[in-house]
Amino acid sequence: MKKLAIFTILVLICGTTSPSLVNHAYGQNDPSILLRIAVQADKQIISELDQVYGNQIPNNIQILYDNGKKAVQSLDESLSNDDVEQAKQDFLLAMNSFMQISRTISHSSEQISQMTVSEKSNKQLSNELDRLVKYSKTLEKLSKKYNVSVESDFIKINQLVEKLQSQIDESNVNSDDIINQIKSILKSIKSDIHEAAVNQRSDRIKQLLNQLLDEINENLKLAETNGVDKIQIDIGNELIFEVKDMLSKNQIDDAKAAYYELKELMKNIGYPVIFR
Repeated sequence: MKKLAIFTILVLICGTTSPSLVNHAYGQNDPSILLRIAVQADKQIISELDQVYGNQIPNNIQILYDNGKKAVQSLDESLSNDDVEQAKQDFLLAMNSFMQISRTISHSSEQISQMTVSEKSNKQLSNELDRLVKYSKTLEKLSKKYNVSVESDFIKINQLVEKLQSQIDESNVNSDDIINQIKSILKSIKSDIHEAAVNQRSDRIKQLLNQLLDEINENLKLAETNGVDKIQIDIGNELIFEVKDMLSKNQIDDAKAAYYELKELMKNIGYPVIFR
């Protein structure tokens, strides 16, 4: 916004034009200062109206402007006729009209700015909520895959999502607490799924190793029958026992290490493990 003359700024800030200020201005050597101020204010208001409203000026503002414009024209005539009192009244009317317009424009701009910030905030919140909903659906599929019983958690998430969506629609957003609750539940679900996935993987490894151990045990019996060194047979049986014991204690990595040692022994005695 371009700056007006100092006197005009004082007029617009003070809210009403003081008659004493008018008398002071009128009492200067050049009383036409009132007209210059009013004309400058008129030009400034026209500029603001064009920037804010273009060709769609609200009717109430248009009426105010028309009144102010007429007062400026009347002020010009009053000064030409050296009608002091009428000039004062015309000036006051013009400036009060322009002041009301300026206040209305300022108030409207603040409201638009607040709405823009609010709309941006709501859009960001909606985007974050969409991401959480998509992530929730992904976890829901994984929970079914790994047979994790978290149905009640997803029901709670859906309830929180609906609550937050309602707040967004009503522009009554207090989202942090709800968002944090959703994230906390999702984090818990993810942890449960990870644990279930690890357990299922461990179960598959246990099942496979136990099958291989049974086959190795049969091969050791066959090797003993065929005269393989008894010491090697005993070491093999001991390793089978160790692997089974480790598996029972869920010591998967140690069991795998012992199994690879057993596998190498079987290869050395001529009865290699054939994985099927």
